[in-house]
Amino acid sequence: MRSKKSQLALKRAQRWYQGAQRALEDDRWDDVIYGAQMAVEQAIKAIMLDQGYVFKRVHDVSDEFLLLKNQPTFPKWFRDVITEIIDILTHLTDQRALAGYGFEEEIGVEYFEPAAKPALVDAEKVLTLIERLQQEKLE
Repeated sequence: MRSKKSQLALKRAQRWYQGAQRALEDDRWDDVIYGAQMAVEQAIKAIMLDQGYVFKRVHDVSDEFLLLKNQPTFPKWFRDVITEIIDILTHLTDQRALAGYGFEEEIGVEYFEPAAKPALVDAEKVLTLIERLQQEKLE
């Protein structure tokens, strides 16, 4: 990734992930989900910014990201995981809505405990893949 915006977006993704990790330590399960989703979203947007894409300010950019699957500028290994990354984003985005507004449904923080660690694992996986892509582009 070369653009300043994409670099800033990836750094923001890393901070969202760090916040999700701390939320896990504090048993703030809903915040883990929220932070994990935001980390994935911002990391994906970093890639899209680097490719010159302009996107709406929405949380699920999976349709736009899918368009990159056939970009020859990406290594094959990355094109092969784009669908998996999209699945993670879609799943976390669905969970994030409830994590942010669960109180409207009278859902307490404990509801999110079973999903918290898997969300963090998914976010780490996406960040690792995107950081690998960034490193390869710099070489």
